[in-house]
Amino acid sequence: MIAFIQNNIPFILFILFLTIFLYVKRKNLAVSGPFPFFYMMMYKTTWGLDKMNHWAHKHPRLFLWLAYLCAFIGIVGMFASFIFMFWQLGFIFDNQITEGGGLVLPIQTTSGLNGTVPVFYVPFMYWIIALFILAVVHEFAHGVIAERFKIKIKSSGFAFMGIIAPLMPAAFVEPDEKQLNKKPWWQKVAVMGAGSTSNFIFGFLFLAVWIFVAFPLIYNTMELDTVSFNGISNQSDFNNYNITSGTITHLNNQEISSLDYLVITQITQRAVALDFYNFSENETLTFKLENQENEIQIVTKPHPQLENRGMIGIENVQFNLKNSEGFTWLGKFPLEFERIIFWIWFLNISIGIMNLLPLWITDGGQVAKTIFPKFLGQNIGLKVYHLLSWLVLIMIFFTMKPQFLFNLFGLN
Repeated sequence: MIAFIQNNIPFILFILFLTIFLYVKRKNLAVSGPFPFFYMMMYKTTWGLDKMNHWAHKHPRLFLWLAYLCAFIGIVGMFASFIFMFWQLGFIFDNQITEGGGLVLPIQTTSGLNGTVPVFYVPFMYWIIALFILAVVHEFAHGVIAERFKIKIKSSGFAFMGIIAPLMPAAFVEPDEKQLNKKPWWQKVAVMGAGSTSNFIFGFLFLAVWIFVAFPLIYNTMELDTVSFNGISNQSDFNNYNITSGTITHLNNQEISSLDYLVITQITQRAVALDFYNFSENETLTFKLENQENEIQIVTKPHPQLENRGMIGIENVQFNLKNSEGFTWLGKFPLEFERIIFWIWFLNISIGIMNLLPLWITDGGQVAKTIFPKFLGQNIGLKVYHLLSWLVLIMIFFTMKPQFLFNLFGLN
C-alpha cells in the first residue's frame, strides 16, 4: 500500500482536493446515482452559456450543417461502436488475451490494487489536461447545437463521477428537457451526437499535429539514450541472472542509441515490452546493463500471440531520450509536447467512440432511446434499447476482465 501511495501521489492529492471542494460547495451540488457507489455529482453554474448562445446565432448556417453531421455520426457511430465492441471481444477471445482494458485513470495499480480494478493508465499531468480539453469541447458542442435549435440550456458545470471518493472529473450542460422532447427526432439526435462529433473533429486535428509537428520535432532533435525496465515475465532468461529491473545501454555490443530500428520505434514512448523488433524465437542476444560489469546473454522465447516472433520478456519498459548534439537548449520540451498532443488526440477519439455505445448513461444510449421507438414503435423500440444496453454492459465487463470469458468457456 505504501508503494501504491508513492506511485500515485499527484492523483491522491487531486482526489483530496476534489473531496474538500465538493464538501465546501455541497449546497450547489446535485447528486444522481446510488451514492456512495457509482454516483455522479454535478456542480451547476452558468459558465459558457452566453458563448454557446452567441456562437449558435452568429453562425446559424454553419451550425445547421454541423448539426446534420452530428445526427449522421450519432446514428452511424452508435451502430459502429456496438459492432466495434463486438469485434474487439471476438479478437480478445480468438487471441486469448488475458489482460483487459479499464478505466482511464492516472493510477498505477501494479503495487496496491493487484489488478482488482482494471485501469488504463495515463500519467496524471497528461490525463488532467487532455480530460479537461475533451470535456469542455464535448459539452460546449452539445450546448451550441441545442441553442441552434432554440433549446434553452439551463445550466452548465463540472461533474464528478465516483465510487466512495470522486474519481473522474467531467463536464455537462443541462438542456431544457421539455423543449428538447418537442423537437423533431433528428434534431434530438444531432444534439446527442454533437459531443462525440466535436471530439472526433478535435481529435483528428490533434492527430495531424502529432504526425506532422510533434513526431518530426522529436525525431530531428532527440535520440535514444537507454532503455529501462521494471519487471520481467516468468519465462524470461533475465531470471537466470536474478535481474528484475535495470537500464539497457548496449544490445549485441552496440550502443542502444546507434540502433536505427530502436530509434524509429521508440518515439511514441508506449511500448510494453521489447518484443516487436523482429526478433526471431530462440535468438541469442547480448545485453549490457547500466551498473552491471558483465554482459548477459538472453535467448528469446516464442511470442504467445505472434507466430515466428521472439520476446525478451521485459515489462514496464521506458525509453529514455536525450537531446541530440546542437539541440540541448530544447531540454525535454519536444518529448513533453509529443506526449500531451498524443493523449489529447487519443483520448478524444477513443472516448468519443465509447460515448457512442448504446448504453443507458451515454450519448449513444440516448440516440438509441430516440430512434428505436421512432422507427420500431414505442414498446419494441424501448425493449431493443434496453437489450442493447445490457449487451454492451456485458461486453464491457468481459473486455475489462477477459479471464471471466475464458472461464465461462472453459479455456483456462
